[in-house]
Amino acid sequence: MATPLTGQQIIDRFELYTDDTTDLSSDEELIVANDKLRLIYMEQPWEFLRRKKTGVVGSDGKITPPTDFDELMENYSEDPTISEPLLKVIFIGSQKSPYFVVPMGQRNANQYSNVCWVDPTDGKINFVQSPGAGTTYEYDYKTSPDDITVGTSPALPPEYHPMVVFGMLIDEEIIKKSEKARSNMQDNAVQYQRYMKNLKLRDARFKLV
Repeated sequence: MATPLTGQQIIDRFELYTDDTTDLSSDEELIVANDKLRLIYMEQPWEFLRRKKTGVVGSDGKITPPTDFDELMENYSEDPTISEPLLKVIFIGSQKSPYFVVPMGQRNANQYSNVCWVDPTDGKINFVQSPGAGTTYEYDYKTSPDDITVGTSPALPPEYHPMVVFGMLIDEEIIKKSEKARSNMQDNAVQYQRYMKNLKLRDARFKLV
C-alpha cells in the first residue's frame, strides 16, 4: 500500500523537480498545493469523498448539513436492476422513505410532498412539507476536505498524492519562474493527466456491484 505524503513531503518533491528555483516560499508552495488539490476535489463527485450523514430534523423543520458538506450525492434508484444510483434522496423516518432532491426553482412545481432541496440562502435542506422536528434522516454527501498543512495529507487515495506535485508543476506561474519546469512542462502535464485518468477509472469501479 502506498504511503501517504504530507504537505511537507509534497513541497519537498516539488522543490526537487524544480531545483527549488521558483522564488516561492514554503508557505506559498503550500498554497499552490492546496489550490491544485482543490481543483482535483472539484473535478467530479468522487466516491472517496462520499460520506453518510444521519441525524434528526431540526426544530425549524429543516436539516442542517455538516460543516464539511459540499453537495448531495446520488444514493437511490427506483429501478432495482440498475446497480448505480441515479437519484439524490433524503431517507426519512424509520421506514427510510425517500424524499427526492430537486432544484430549488422546482420546489413548487412538484405535486408530491416528499420533495426537498438545498436552499443556498441558509445552506439548509428544506422540505415542501417538513417531516417534523426530531424525525430521523439519512443521506449521502460529498465532503469538502480541509486544506492540507505541512503535517497532514490529502484526502486522495495515497497512491495518487504525487499528482498534486505534477499539478503544481504545470501551473503557469511556476512554469514562468522555473526553467526546469518549463523544459519538463509537457512531461509533467502527461503525468498529471495519467494520474487523473487512472483516478477516474478507480472511482468508477467503486460504483459497480
